[in-house]
Amino acid sequence: MEQFHDGHHVWLRSRANGLYLCADDDRSGVSLQQDRASVHAAWAVHILHFNGGDVLMLHSAANGRYLAAYRAEGSWNVERLNLNRLPSLTFSWYALGSRYGDDVLLRHFKSMFFLRALFRRDRISNSGAVGLCAMDRGTTTMQWVVEAIPPRESIPTLPDPLPPSSLSGVYRIWYVRANPDGIISPNDWRLFLFYGRSVRNLSALLSIELGIRRPSDAILCVRAGFFGRLTPLVTNLPHNNMLLNLDIVVITAGTSAADRLRYPNVDAA
Repeated sequence: MEQFHDGHHVWLRSRANGLYLCADDDRSGVSLQQDRASVHAAWAVHILHFNGGDVLMLHSAANGRYLAAYRAEGSWNVERLNLNRLPSLTFSWYALGSRYGDDVLLRHFKSMFFLRALFRRDRISNSGAVGLCAMDRGTTTMQWVVEAIPPRESIPTLPDPLPPSSLSGVYRIWYVRANPDGIISPNDWRLFLFYGRSVRNLSALLSIELGIRRPSDAILCVRAGFFGRLTPLVTNLPHNNMLLNLDIVVITAGTSAADRLRYPNVDAA
């Protein structure tokens, strides 16, 4: 567990095929991809102190949802889910040392199985899949290289607005503005419908709703579940074909709450 520091970001690279654990460009998918220079490949560390020990949880720097495993129709699925209950073994992992240097094995608390690269690298798409499997120290498919991601010195620039042809889906946006210390009032949440996926357009609309003169002063953070930690929203919203809920906490630039936010420098060498 010493390679995971609370609040910091990491890349997780499969020893078997060299691909990185990534959040897919949807709401919940997880896969292995070649490109690590993306917030989709960055995972924020959330250490939970429970029953005298430490539990590892990981949430995506793309949309804040937590790496989880659950049983459905007789098999275990690995996805990203909202953290609505603590403690929860569905989201809990433990990092064990392997026989190969600093590589780790990620053991899921509820199933007691291990996170594994399911297939070798697909040479056409340069991608792979992940799942759970029983203990077997003799295979590299269960070994993960933990690479620390340094923080950025400044807030990333939001992507340009998407063209009309890229507008898809509807989001039910629940939003609230935090005070300078990052405290929010449960009674201040408000709701509106947002059409499309552009985070820049969403930032502009929320700035108007909250009376913030400059959209750049509104730092949008997604909260993935009641117990989810805030994740700065710096990429466009996931593709979706249905009405989805999204909780947004708006932090004001220049406040102590904004100073505590951490942005992974995914372009670091």
